[in-house]
Amino acid sequence: MHTLFAAVTGIYEWAPNLVSSRLSPGGALAAWVDTHRSLSGRTVLDLGAGTGVSALALADAGAQVVAVGASRPSLDVLESRRGDRKVDVVEADFRDLRLDATFDIVTLSRNTFFLAQSQDEKIELLRSVARHLKPSGGAFLDCTDPAEFLRTGGDATSVTYPLGRERMVTITQTSDRATQAVMSIFLVQSATELTAFHETATWATLAEIRLLTRMAGLAVTAVNGSYAGEEYRSRSREMLVVLERKCP
Repeated sequence: MHTLFAAVTGIYEWAPNLVSSRLSPGGALAAWVDTHRSLSGRTVLDLGAGTGVSALALADAGAQVVAVGASRPSLDVLESRRGDRKVDVVEADFRDLRLDATFDIVTLSRNTFFLAQSQDEKIELLRSVARHLKPSGGAFLDCTDPAEFLRTGGDATSVTYPLGRERMVTITQTSDRATQAVMSIFLVQSATELTAFHETATWATLAEIRLLTRMAGLAVTAVNGSYAGEEYRSRSREMLVVLERKCP
């Protein structure tokens, strides 16, 4: 796991633009959230914060952010970059989080929701969201549309990006329609080193998300197909879901 965290940290250090576009949308996420809930002066709980690409963008938009992540090395990067932004860091498993606070907004950026492998884990994650959400607040799931994984028909796809002048990363993904699983393999290479790590996610369809959120005491109130707020359609690349707490 130390190798994985080191590699992830290295990718963020060498290519913040790559990571913000591939793994976390940063400013685009903040702009999308702001169209539904004004961020200025609001409190935000960012779950699965990583090195803080989204958390810092949310803070730049005027929010006071609590960033939760399980990787200490990644959180160290976040802390080194936050400057005077209003971002507090909590090292914890976001699926079993119990903070003594509620928030105006909760975010799960760039497929964090899909990292909960089973349906039961997804429900527990959503219950954690509900516990920490104010009655008038909103939660935001930033997910890749599952249709994007299905279009490959199970074939592996690879994309290579430069990391500065001396490194590159190759991201290979393969999906399994039967289990709704996505395996992502990251290969970071330079002239002197080669580092590989992988991540497994399990997607959920919009119909499944609607059911799971109801079971967790939440309700889907809006779905967008892009960060610009476009309507969600069958060919959308993004599935951006807004949740609210259900009235008792």
